[in-house]
Amino acid sequence: MKRIFFLAIFSTLLFSCANKVPRLVLWTDCVDFVSYTELFNSSQDKVKIVAIYKDDLTGSLPPAKNERRPDIIAGAFLRNGMQKKYFSRIDSLFGKNALSKEIFYSSILESGQYKEKQYLLPVSFNLPALVFQTDNYGYVRNAFLSFDDIKEISEKFNKKDGAGAYSAMAFGPHWNPDFLYLFLKNAGVNYVVQDGEFAYTEDAFQNSANSISEWSEQINGGVRNELDFAFNFLYTPFYEQVQSGRSLFAYATSDQIFSLTEDQFKEIDFHWICNDGKIQIEDDALMMGIYSASKNKAAAKKFMLWFMNEDSQKKMLERKFAMKLRTQTFGIAGGFSSMQSVNQNVFPSYYRALMSNVPRSDYLEMPQIFMSDWSYIKSKIIIPFILNSTEESATNAKSLAALYDEYVTEKNASLR
Repeated sequence: MKRIFFLAIFSTLLFSCANKVPRLVLWTDCVDFVSYTELFNSSQDKVKIVAIYKDDLTGSLPPAKNERRPDIIAGAFLRNGMQKKYFSRIDSLFGKNALSKEIFYSSILESGQYKEKQYLLPVSFNLPALVFQTDNYGYVRNAFLSFDDIKEISEKFNKKDGAGAYSAMAFGPHWNPDFLYLFLKNAGVNYVVQDGEFAYTEDAFQNSANSISEWSEQINGGVRNELDFAFNFLYTPFYEQVQSGRSLFAYATSDQIFSLTEDQFKEIDFHWICNDGKIQIEDDALMMGIYSASKNKAAAKKFMLWFMNEDSQKKMLERKFAMKLRTQTFGIAGGFSSMQSVNQNVFPSYYRALMSNVPRSDYLEMPQIFMSDWSYIKSKIIIPFILNSTEESATNAKSLAALYDEYVTEKNASLR
């Protein structure tokens, strides 16, 4: 249905525009760009643009022979595409009367470079956090939460009943597989496919897996206690888990937190997870670039300059709230804006909990470069492997390399 909807919009706009007006095509895996392209088209009459939804952006390149090629591509996991020469250099966007590099978060902007040349502009990103009930501010005094902070606070909060079972448990690392993944990510565990072989930093992985197991054992009496507690008490959405008072923390990302309604957000707050002075940006940070085979590069740059403007992004947020789209997606393209001033000056007007909670640029750390199908690999291969490796009764499961080979074999078979 999404594709049909986008194609209908594309057909309507494509034939209604005057021939002299450049007509751009934007491929994206983020539905918010439909609204943004409509806003851009209504703001001027020099360039027109339409958005086409693609589940797999880089997998759709190059376009089919009978398919209109994109001019702009916006989505997650695009950095790997730079190495395949899918994008044009956009250094000319910076300079006098254009964009200033200072408006962006430096580490995020640099992640769009290849051999010190700019190929992609960052669009949006999300951050990991722990949610808690406002009644528990006494336990949560620091502005950020490190892993050591979480363990120390948990030990003070945990309670057992007369039978020795936990009646209150602050936090269990095994409650959320994404938290386990974050723990390993923060420890420098990287994954890479090189010459068709899957590899990862095994020593860092094993050391981190051991640390997680020790955490569960020392603070919560073991993984089984964490999972039993979750089964008995944590079957509700994350915000309700902390509102019940039985748990202190629930893991969530910024897009999940700020997609809550006002009633759901009632009496809860959050702190970013910041370890070793760094907040790990979520893997699916959105980037935007100009397709190398586009014949409308000058017009594409006009759209990108319009998009990377504080006033434009303010209008995007105004439109979102006016159309009551607040609970569907958070912020700009599903996350924080890549522009510091937008997060600092505009976001707090719409998301009051960010009034004094927008992290500085030097806190943010971009993830490694991933392959375009990383979301699937992470959920179907990496996460199950992490869970097996950190359980008390870990089995001799297949290696990550073997699991990846099976995935590639199945993928290739489906393409035949």
